Amino acid sequence: MEVISIIPINGEPVNTRATSSYLRILVCPLCHTHFTQVGSMLKCENSHTFDIAKEGYSNLLTKKLPDSMGDTKEMLIARRAFLEQGHYQPLVTALHTLVYEYLTRERDAENVLPYLNILDAGCGEGYYLGQLQRALVQSLPEAHIEYVGLDIAKEAMRMAAKRYRSIHFLVANLKERLVFANDALHILLNIFAPRNASEFARVLTLGGIVLIVIPAPQHLQQLRAKLGLLSIEENKQEHVIAQFAPHFTYIGATEVNRALHLDQQGVLQSVMMTPNYWHLSDEIKYAMHELHEIETELAFTCLVFRKDTQGDS
Repeated sequence: MEVISIIPINGEPVNTRATSSYLRILVCPLCHTHFTQVGSMLKCENSHTFDIAKEGYSNLLTKKLPDSMGDTKEMLIARRAFLEQGHYQPLVTALHTLVYEYLTRERDAENVLPYLNILDAGCGEGYYLGQLQRALVQSLPEAHIEYVGLDIAKEAMRMAAKRYRSIHFLVANLKERLVFANDALHILLNIFAPRNASEFARVLTLGGIVLIVIPAPQHLQQLRAKLGLLSIEENKQEHVIAQFAPHFTYIGATEVNRALHLDQQGVLQSVMMTPNYWHLSDEIKYAMHELHEIETELAFTCLVFRKDTQGDS
């Protein structure tokens, strides 16, 4: 298959968020019944209501959570600035290739692409989902796809909704029951985010896939060694495969590697956008500002799982 390069596009798709098909897959976090939109709120069949913010995202949290459970505004700004410089473009291209391959197989099997739903679970400020949407609009213009992003950080959803106007964004907790109907989704992305294997299985349709992206052991190794940053979890890939084994068929892994040159700004952003943000000692802060450039490596593993059996609801 020809690998289609992702071409950055300025601006957003002209269509605004449509709600009809989107609301068919969404359910109330309290009673799991479906929503209708009433003005600037979502109202379920049992009259539970949730506000739709002026930016367009919906907050479906049922209780206030500590700020430490989500990325801070400072982390999100650093990540957006870093990613928009194209440092992780090889990962963006790999994600598009994997999704494109899946969708074209579906098209070849059915002769036409059905209406599809894609969720980015733990989407942060929306970069990867936004890039995927832009690429698929070009490579599969005939596809009818609803794009949904979910994250626990309200600031992340505010930033995402303002930037990506044709994608639906939700504030919700990945570690709880997901706010989607059974068998509602066809593709689920999980990129450097918490995982909930049993719930991913519940909301995916038969034949649907999960794409999980984790850092490989050598990811930013030179930078981590230089600054004394957090290490990558040992045997992380094996742990994820074991976690998903009861619910999914493991299809395989795609490795993404590239040499990466970071200037001082890139060094600061690459540290501030990750969990290292919560562990910055005075020594690390000093070393960050003294490090004017470094040659390091980006290294990711994209794991693909398929739902082949009907799970419990």
